Amino acid sequence: MSALRGWDGRRAVWVALGLVIALAIGFALYAYVGTLLFAIFLYYATRPFYRVLDRRLEHPNVTATVTIAAVVLPLVAVAGYAGVLALRELDQFLAASGLESYRSLLQPYLSIVRERNVDRLRRLLAADGGRSIASILRRGIPSVLERLSTIAGLVFAILARFFLMLTFLFYLLRDDGTLRRWFTRSVDGDEEIVSFLEAVDDDLETVFVGNLAIVGVAAVVAAVAYLGLNLVASSGPVVGTPALLAVLIGVGTLIPAVGMKLVYVPYGLYLFGLAFSTPAPLWQPIAFFALSFTVVDTIPDFFARSLLSARSGVHMGLVLLGYFLGTLAFGWYGLFLGPIVVVAAVHFADRIFPDLASAVLAE
Repeated sequence: MSALRGWDGRRAVWVALGLVIALAIGFALYAYVGTLLFAIFLYYATRPFYRVLDRRLEHPNVTATVTIAAVVLPLVAVAGYAGVLALRELDQFLAASGLESYRSLLQPYLSIVRERNVDRLRRLLAADGGRSIASILRRGIPSVLERLSTIAGLVFAILARFFLMLTFLFYLLRDDGTLRRWFTRSVDGDEEIVSFLEAVDDDLETVFVGNLAIVGVAAVVAAVAYLGLNLVASSGPVVGTPALLAVLIGVGTLIPAVGMKLVYVPYGLYLFGLAFSTPAPLWQPIAFFALSFTVVDTIPDFFARSLLSARSGVHMGLVLLGYFLGTLAFGWYGLFLGPIVVVAAVHFADRIFPDLASAVLAE
């Protein structure tokens, strides 16, 4: 603290330097705020597992690596695979249902999961076997390379954000204790500030761990329900990929307002489309919707969220409002920023605001 004591000119210089550094860091992180917030969400969601593991291994680097490898990477792999599979299924459905005009909207994404660029080049070489290499290069190679460079740029951008997120997460898990001790020393152990931040920290862990638990409960309930539906269906499986659909439904619980409906409603409509265009029986989509509404969309919402609400110091309605308004105000990363703002606002109103208001009124 000696750097902030002394005459006003010296203090102003240090404050100005601190602002310049903060602005530089903020400018660097601005484009990746979503990546940072996602890393914070994963940090709180995986921190209990990290701490349990760290008590056994007692090696922070190994513990953080094992936590990421055991929890985060499988989730990302499943989500990526689900996205690719969903694109392929949607493309096939549009092709089979005569909706060819809408397939053009998917081309920027489908080009990643197709191999048509390579196939196109191979067919071009086979068809022009008797022509000159220069002709092939003029007609085929430029367009193929242009498309491949676009795909490579998109893949590189995704991988860069992914590894940046892993870096944030690794050091948050490994060095959170160091950061906490540094901040406590910086504020001279001020009890009011430390207690406020500890309360926010504890409730953020409860909220984000609870959300991850709800994802798991919803996925398990959906998997059991859809596997059971497939077992009782004598005409063949109703849900083609029950485990994958269950994982997507679990992830869908993170989306405010609509939640898992964003996953199972389109799939149910897809089953209705099959029932009307193929010999598939009509009872299958009806049974799918009935099971989804009464079991899959009820158990996680009422039981898991009720348990989360009981453990958290913040009203569950406010947390859900934070998810909803955060997404509307900030975009996709508001899904993680909204709850952080709500938790901080609740504890500020409970712990800090009364003293501030009393001081102002006393003057």
